[in-house]
Amino acid sequence: MSKLTINLNDDTVELDSNNLSDLLIDKAPKDRPFAIEINGIIVPSSDFDNFKLTNNDRIEIIAAVGGG
Repeated sequence: MSKLTINLNDDTVELDSNNLSDLLIDKAPKDRPFAIEINGIIVPSSDFDNFKLTNNDRIEIIAAVGGG
């Protein structure tokens, strides 16, 4: 499979895999809840394992921040 180019949090990233779950292994926060938005649409966590990325997808990893 050739490299896949995406935009992740406003940075261009090349991936070896088109599986969202593979991206999240490296890039998702380990210490707090997060949400994933792809091309302006929130992806439910129940879909992470089956979601396939495509070239030029715009992905935002949005981490929860506590405070008061």
